[in-house]
Amino acid sequence: MVNTILLTIRSKIENASKAEKILGEYILQNVQMIPGMSVAELSKQSGVSQATIVRFAQNLGVDGFKGLKVELARCSMDDVINGLYDEISPDDDVDELKEKLVIRIQHTLETTSQGLDKDILQKTVDLLVSVNVIQVYGLGASNLVAEDFTQKFSRIGLNVINTQDTHEMAANFLTQHNRQVIFLISDSGETVETLTLAKLAKKKNVPVISLTSNTNSSLAKASDIHILTSDSVPKDQVRSAATTSLISQLYAVDLIYYLYLQRDYDKNVQRLKESHLLVDEYFAKKTKKR
Repeated sequence: MVNTILLTIRSKIENASKAEKILGEYILQNVQMIPGMSVAELSKQSGVSQATIVRFAQNLGVDGFKGLKVELARCSMDDVINGLYDEISPDDDVDELKEKLVIRIQHTLETTSQGLDKDILQKTVDLLVSVNVIQVYGLGASNLVAEDFTQKFSRIGLNVINTQDTHEMAANFLTQHNRQVIFLISDSGETVETLTLAKLAKKKNVPVISLTSNTNSSLAKASDIHILTSDSVPKDQVRSAATTSLISQLYAVDLIYYLYLQRDYDKNVQRLKESHLLVDEYFAKKTKKR
């Protein structure tokens, strides 16, 4: 199994304190040496306090400094030397690209799974179960996730409204008399159009669910329920960050969908089968006409 601790360190030091950045950079430059060091030795060599080392290890989600050393010892030095933890490069061959993407995708799924709060997920499903209409919106790549959400939940009979026309969505807050919720998707949580919809929804007492990678974002703060996705790749690594943020969002939507499916499993599975049969019947008739 691919070890992803180095990607975790890279992502954490982006917003870390000055001392933790120094420590993180030292670890990345001396991966092979760290497992053989004590806390005191690493403190002396890196120039940061022992308390900083312990805190940094805890923030990585490992079992203290001992756990960090175990994870670093598992790293393949060939992978480190060959740059598999570095950003995708124009000089990478096909095999290198494949390995880099595998590392990033696995890391994204692991960090997303660890960060998703089960109580928040259950509250999300509770709210979706309680409404008659779900509006869903995402801009750019986030719209792909909104489309996936729409396709999944529509196939089990839910009334899902998904459009890029924000004026129409805003109007629905007034014209839809059924109980509704709006599900907003934005990796940064700062997309202007998405924030505008959130503010309008709040004014009309429409609950807001958001899916972002930034718990301190404006959208997260404006939401009744915020679902945190992975921010596992530094934003300066724009090429792979675009891929991993999408995978993280799709994974979260999948999880919400299956949790919803479980609430009334037999009924929802039956609806799913019926929708498949209906689609098959439609295409069968279309083929005959040709």
